[in-house]
Amino acid sequence: MTLARFARLCETIEEMTPTGAIAVLSKSWNEFEDKVILTKILNLDFEMNNLGNKKATKWIAKSFGVFDAEIEEMTHIHCDLADGVYFFDEAREHSKLSLKQFYNVLELNCSQIDGRSFSLFDELFIEMSPLEKKWFVRYWVRTPRMGMQHGNLIKTIAKVYDKKVSVVKRHQQFNTPAEIVEAYESGIDPETNLTFGSFVTPMLAKAAPKSKWPVNYILEYKYDGARYQIHKKDDSVIIFNRKGKVVNPQFQDIVEMVLEWPNKHFIIDTEIYPVDDEGKPAPFRRLGTRIHSKDHQKAATECPVRLAVFDVFLSGGQTTIEQPLALRLDAMQGFPNLAESSTGSIKEFYSIAIAEGYEGIMIKNLNAPYRAGKRSLDWVKYKPPRIELDVVITGARYGDGKRSNVFASFDIAVMNNGNFDQIGSIGTGFSDADFTFLTSKLRPLTTSLKKDTYEVLPRVVMTVFADLITENRDGTYALRFPRMKTLRDDKSANEIDTMETVMGLV
Repeated sequence: MTLARFARLCETIEEMTPTGAIAVLSKSWNEFEDKVILTKILNLDFEMNNLGNKKATKWIAKSFGVFDAEIEEMTHIHCDLADGVYFFDEAREHSKLSLKQFYNVLELNCSQIDGRSFSLFDELFIEMSPLEKKWFVRYWVRTPRMGMQHGNLIKTIAKVYDKKVSVVKRHQQFNTPAEIVEAYESGIDPETNLTFGSFVTPMLAKAAPKSKWPVNYILEYKYDGARYQIHKKDDSVIIFNRKGKVVNPQFQDIVEMVLEWPNKHFIIDTEIYPVDDEGKPAPFRRLGTRIHSKDHQKAATECPVRLAVFDVFLSGGQTTIEQPLALRLDAMQGFPNLAESSTGSIKEFYSIAIAEGYEGIMIKNLNAPYRAGKRSLDWVKYKPPRIELDVVITGARYGDGKRSNVFASFDIAVMNNGNFDQIGSIGTGFSDADFTFLTSKLRPLTTSLKKDTYEVLPRVVMTVFADLITENRDGTYALRFPRMKTLRDDKSANEIDTMETVMGLV
């Protein structure tokens, strides 16, 4: 199957609902000869190419033989680099490039513009039609904006191969989507043993009333940090963020610490959180220094962090992920940096956690296995008495006065059966830097303008506080007095809270 066919498919499903996109993709699936490559592309399963929009603009301009400013101007006009390239290029026939050739050029190391990588890129880029160029650029800079990663891709695979989604999700605990497709194509089930370097999709917690809390529980501090999965085998350590991306350079101090541990072969679930000079929990925002800085050594000095280990999937080469939490905790004994925990009074443990500066506590079901990729009541979040939700931005409006040139008000939504249901608008809790950042982030995601609202693709996630949730006359729900707590670029839209959670908090 050719790149041209893939580009037409992407163009077709770009603005569809997840349900519609899954239906179209699954219907077209068998038209592609190399389904493993197709899956890798859809899942952004590539090597790092050391490329961002600025560098991509330079490569594209050099290939076209024009000034960088000409490509930048088209990007500004169309609010997106890929769309700018589409309208910049002269009309021509589709190429005969294969999906394999497309994948190979997406994996090129683009560190240097003078060299073999640029020559290969230039040779293939010139052959592409405008539509092929558009979708090449989208995947090249790793922002396809079609929503076919993660859960929607798993649902597609289940539909194509006539499997239950729960079965595919279980296989995903131990395999990448591409490995799952390769096994299904061969008529066999994928391996279900954990291996070093194979990322496990994180289990997620819910907020719930006391009536739904686990009865047989363990309590843990809730750290205001980010989830990281750490793999170790002998003298090799890999740290994955919650999206499965390797982040060793950002946390080299953690790598070196883990290398010193006596434990030789394991996969653990952890939280890395920022601390102040006294070792007390610091605001989550500070962690952005670690995540985004190019000077990793300087960032480590400016933002000291701590590691808390709270679950184990593999210990001493033995898989534990499907065992009850009580047995997994036994397997964790002997690990350094274990999360603070207790099986005593919830109220007392909660009070201590808040007094020491932590977000709250987790209440976990000791009888439950690790439910990779699921948001489950087996893990309950208990925080101070205020509403806190992870939401996604679906619309944006420009502000007034000094904020007339930036987005300063945002429509927010939660997940509801694969769709996004709006639960209000928000414009407080942001700094001027936040407004500037969100404007640059959301402009390329704009899909349409209705009155004064720019509708955007649901890609930017934030955590918000609210005082109350009310039910409107039309049966919809809305947050009262919402304000932004923090932007969550470590989370994807399929990880946000659901309408079921919202209704449970009314």
